[in-house]
Amino acid sequence: MRYIVMVRGNLKGSNEQAHQAHDATVSMISPKGKQMGNTSHQTYLNIQNGNEFLAIDFWDNLEAIQKLYSDPDLAAEFAKMFESQPQVTVWSDAGWLQF
Repeated sequence: MRYIVMVRGNLKGSNEQAHQAHDATVSMISPKGKQMGNTSHQTYLNIQNGNEFLAIDFWDNLEAIQKLYSDPDLAAEFAKMFESQPQVTVWSDAGWLQF
């Protein structure tokens, strides 16, 4: 089964500072995530509020999602990027027609 993790929050500091914090975090976390079943990481900024961030991660392992996103080290990295802990939601593939 395929899962999607959505991470949504307001960025801390300037856009450039948040960008650097994000890229440093992803560089550090992504090798572990890939080994655990993270197959894609996509990032977006709200066009009406450039301070609002959304990441969409695709996974193939629910237990690994729970393990990684409950890791205090990841929470500490999020604190460098976000004003407060971001909203993290997990979605499963509905199996409905897609395109």
